[in-house]
Amino acid sequence: MLTKEANSNELFKNVSECIKTLGLDTVEVTQSRDKGCTNMRVVLSKSEGEINTDDLEKAYNVIYPMYQVLSQDRDLNLEVSSPGIQRTLKDIYEFKVFKGKTVRVYSTFYSSYVVGKIEESDEESVTLSSYLIEDKKESGEIIKLNYDTISKAKLECIWEEKND
Repeated sequence: MLTKEANSNELFKNVSECIKTLGLDTVEVTQSRDKGCTNMRVVLSKSEGEINTDDLEKAYNVIYPMYQVLSQDRDLNLEVSSPGIQRTLKDIYEFKVFKGKTVRVYSTFYSSYVVGKIEESDEESVTLSSYLIEDKKESGEIIKLNYDTISKAKLECIWEEKND
């Protein structure tokens, strides 16, 4: 099931503020402490175009110095990465981050996977365009799905066939 925790997490908010000036969006932030070491993982996306290694490097160079000071006497291991092409969506906030991308969600209402492009999302639902309800072989222009009927969601990579 999808959570509604991303925007309430203080660490998530702080990292988001730091990297917003770089034109990047925060997807996920996790932190753990183990044997005198702070491990931090930050997943980023870019609303305009695709994120690249230069973007990730800039984000690392902004985040690392700040959190190195905040982790005080602990060593800091920081991993900054992209979401990947088939990321599993964990929080409803991610539907806003990935607006314009194609997703594949399992709808308990339709008892089927629904594939479509994210057009809009709010606190209660997501609107997909050019959708396909796989098991029913039903397609259409626009469909609105409530989050409480979505049990799984991930980015869908459309593999194009190579024409020779």
